[in-house]
Amino acid sequence: MDREAVFAELRSDIAEGRTDQVPGKVTALVEEQGDMVTILSCMSILKVINDESIVPGLVEKLKTSVEGSDDLAFEAAQALRALGHATEAYGMLKKLPRTGPVDSLAARCLSDMEEHEMALDRLQTLKEPSVRDLCLMVSTLGSLGEHRKAIEASEGLLASHPKVYEVRAAYVSALLMGGRDKDAVKYIRACLKEKTADSNALAALVMRVTGNLKAAGGYATRAVQLDPKHIGGMETLGICLAQKGEIEKARIVAGAINEISPGDRAAVNVLSYCDL
Repeated sequence: MDREAVFAELRSDIAEGRTDQVPGKVTALVEEQGDMVTILSCMSILKVINDESIVPGLVEKLKTSVEGSDDLAFEAAQALRALGHATEAYGMLKKLPRTGPVDSLAARCLSDMEEHEMALDRLQTLKEPSVRDLCLMVSTLGSLGEHRKAIEASEGLLASHPKVYEVRAAYVSALLMGGRDKDAVKYIRACLKEKTADSNALAALVMRVTGNLKAAGGYATRAVQLDPKHIGGMETLGICLAQKGEIEKARIVAGAINEISPGDRAAVNVLSYCDL
């Protein structure tokens, strides 16, 4: 069985609405080719069509496929977490030696599981935290109700990385979680003078969180027009579509995110709003 030919057939089935045939074909493919890449690719396809009926079995096969290799187990845990299976991913990580990358990913899984104190503990053990780790620390502090600390941490991070989108998004999110909506709006108004994809995506984020879906959708659309691969803009656009009840369009956006950045958590975030 040619894997790529099967995937092409599955994409055709999805495009033409034959989604009921997908689980059976996926099962047959995994039975024949039970390697990590095949299993994860199949899980990604099932996520897009919102049919995870056979996913628990696939997760068990995935664990078996990476036994004996810490490197493969780590890769599998990364992918599982991106696909929305943080608990299973964390379970795999607990069996691996404690390293910086393992603790970083474990913190993300714990955050997804809303185990924020445990996530913070993991983050604080990192000797050389990345910018992404520091952004997660900001959001974790906010989730724990430590809004002053979150805002202070985000301000320091912004001072060091003033043009990094993830940092800017962490900053406005900290302001919003801390009840400082006016400051968040003031910041994005200044940002919009840049007329960039990043500035429009930031405006879209703030408008969505503050309840202005129409404006959020407009800014998100503009961000994607300026940069068709802007994940932040696409994520907000997809969520806005889902919140307006345009579920199929939102799923298309999630699929596009997955095409641009396979396994990106943003696609899962969009799909989570489709299921509400």
